[in-house]
Amino acid sequence: MIMRAHAPTYGGLVLVTALATALTGCQTPPPPQVGSWIAAGGMPPPPQGECRGVAHMDLTRPAREQAGRPRDPRNPDATGFIDLPASAEALIPSDALVVIRARLPATAQYQNEVVSVVWRSADGNWSGWRQDRQFGAPPPPPPPPPPPGAAEGTPAYRAAMEARDLYERTQRDPDLRWPPRTGPLTARTVQSLETALADPCRAWDPADFPFVQPLRRRENGSDTRMCPPGGGRYLGDITEPGRPRRAISAACINDTPTYQLISATADAEPEG
Repeated sequence: MIMRAHAPTYGGLVLVTALATALTGCQTPPPPQVGSWIAAGGMPPPPQGECRGVAHMDLTRPAREQAGRPRDPRNPDATGFIDLPASAEALIPSDALVVIRARLPATAQYQNEVVSVVWRSADGNWSGWRQDRQFGAPPPPPPPPPPPGAAEGTPAYRAAMEARDLYERTQRDPDLRWPPRTGPLTARTVQSLETALADPCRAWDPADFPFVQPLRRRENGSDTRMCPPGGGRYLGDITEPGRPRRAISAACINDTPTYQLISATADAEPEG
């Protein structure tokens, strides 16, 4: 959860300037995500240099580059939110305090896609839904036709038609082809989620952790650092108290608490 500030807060630009001076020692405004964190009631985070996941990054550059840019250039109206089956969305209580959705798209290396959602109910308990879509696995063969000579309306004919109907529906309905798991989350997953939600360093996290990260200080003659090869892209969105639903993503594994939220959601194994 977002940690709440109990001390009086400033308003608007005064708060941002005061925060920038305290965290960076200068009057340069912090990136927009820090202001959004404070506006939602979060306590001022530690200095950026103390937050391992973003200590190396020049966070003003991603903010400038992403300003006004649609998440999907093929669809200017895209929100970046994760689309879940209606059956999964129906499980999320209307009064859930926190909802995190995640998707790990299939890649050339991994022919499966993971789609999942976790939520903390008003009573504080965590539950989840997860579906592992194995696109690389061949579908089962269709069922045989009715036995020769089976007249329409006979039990053998009806059984064959019902099997054929189930087969066709399974190919159309992801919930039938890849049965999801749903239920309470394990204690390990809950601890990972709660730890990341409460981490004040989350205030610094960019909404999209980029593949090429601009550096605050040059390393080996370069002003950027790239994600290591072999990883996939992590997509997600989060709804939490005091803030509207928003898209979050990461181009690779990293040490930010936001990545921890996405990965814990994607890896969740409901106990039901």
